[in-house]
Amino acid sequence: SPSAREVGGSSVAELAAQPSGRASAPDEHCVHILAGHSGFVLSLCTVGDVLFTGSQDCNVMIWDLNNFQYIGTLPGHRGFVKCLVATMARKLLCSGSQDKTIKVWSLETFSSTKTLLGHTAEVNTLRILEGTDLLVSGSEDRSIRVWDLLSLTAMATLEQAHGSSVFSLAQLDSGHFLSGGRDRTMKVWSTSTWQSRRTLAPPHYDGVSDLAVGSQRGRFFSASRDRSIRRWDARTFESDQQLTHAHGDWLTSLALAPSENVLFSGSKDCVVKVWDAELHCQDLLLGHRGAISSLITTDGLLFSASHDRTVRVWKVSHYEP
Repeated sequence: SPSAREVGGSSVAELAAQPSGRASAPDEHCVHILAGHSGFVLSLCTVGDVLFTGSQDCNVMIWDLNNFQYIGTLPGHRGFVKCLVATMARKLLCSGSQDKTIKVWSLETFSSTKTLLGHTAEVNTLRILEGTDLLVSGSEDRSIRVWDLLSLTAMATLEQAHGSSVFSLAQLDSGHFLSGGRDRTMKVWSTSTWQSRRTLAPPHYDGVSDLAVGSQRGRFFSASRDRSIRRWDARTFESDQQLTHAHGDWLTSLALAPSENVLFSGSKDCVVKVWDAELHCQDLLLGHRGAISSLITTDGLLFSASHDRTVRVWKVSHYEP
């Protein structure tokens, strides 16, 4: 029952966040470690067979996913690179930074084509809305901005989108996207009017650090600094499951496997956890020596970025039911 789930600090909650079977040995499923950044690795993005990593060292690094070799570096930001997104259709990479800018890079020439100005504080999160040429950005300045990737100009500004910093964005469906903030709330926005449609209840007990949408199954997940993961029904917008004490510290990141049967979470506690669709812990992926900052999945692989300055590549196909 939810009440049993939510007993503060209870052994029930702690046990629920441990794998029922054997936890993997450190590095058992780690197939590669990408090292090269001179600061925390903060952001990840894949497009085609290329991985981009953004860091506290103000650079974006490029890696070949066929052999995990370093390809090159995209310099230019004057602050931490906090978020990355790419579109194969438009052959563009977008990077958001602590320097308040968003840089747009050509995937063909690996050169910067434009710097998008408008945010008045660091850019925390970026999303490209599928099937459109629209980029959405969220910032410490409390606003969400919408940009046209064809003209590389601002289209809309949602001032005071949250009561504090905007931490996370995720596309819900063709007409809506989600945002999560330091103010503990999650909001649903219309992509036709750019108006807030609803604020989800109940809020988390601390900032909402990441969101993961499983559109095939009609559900999404939220991760919070309150150490919990919540599962939500995308039709009713009700939370049908909450796992308190999912990690030993702030949750920072979520990623769903493409099948949507497996969820991965990362935390300031340096651990990546593997969950099934019912939020039962399947395994712990150990090895990072710093906070986990970002997670992404591709076919059969999970990438985890960490404050230990590395990205680990994990083989995860065996977690599929």
